[in-house]
Amino acid sequence: MPRPCDHPGCGENGDFRAPKKRHPGPGPKDPDAYYWFCLEHVRDFNKSWNYFAGMSRAEIERFQQEVATWHRPTWKLGQGPVRAAMEDNIHDPFDLWRETGGQAPGNDRTPPPERGKRLEALATLDLEPDADLEQIKRRFKQLAKKYHPDVNGGSRRASERFKVITEAYKSLLEIETKVS
Repeated sequence: MPRPCDHPGCGENGDFRAPKKRHPGPGPKDPDAYYWFCLEHVRDFNKSWNYFAGMSRAEIERFQQEVATWHRPTWKLGQGPVRAAMEDNIHDPFDLWRETGGQAPGNDRTPPPERGKRLEALATLDLEPDADLEQIKRRFKQLAKKYHPDVNGGSRRASERFKVITEAYKSLLEIETKVS
């Protein structure tokens, strides 16, 4: 027997379901989680339905960010629960997994969050990822002489570049002293 339309006063068949709330229960077999409308009334319902009604701006933004990963947990590359298993199970006789500084991922002494900062700072100073402390100091001196505001007549552009170079150098010194 056909199901009647749930819209008050409608005598048509309710062939189309519509959710009663944002998360309509365990699945399509739960008839109480949905309204059942005829085509005309389900179209009216869909025009007025707002999935985000009653949610704060922060909740909506969090939902939209989580949707990018299908609401599943994520980790930065090389971190998370798989990393330990990788380190224990990978046999790498040809050193294909080597990263910065010539260290394999499990043996790199630079903590993962700082590894990214180090690579970014090295790129700012136009250095290779395997640069050592002496190369860093030498390159900073070259760039400081080139972009120092006193040498460039107070040029705003040179001054900004000098600030960026100095910050990169400071962060590299900080990282290198932690690792040593």
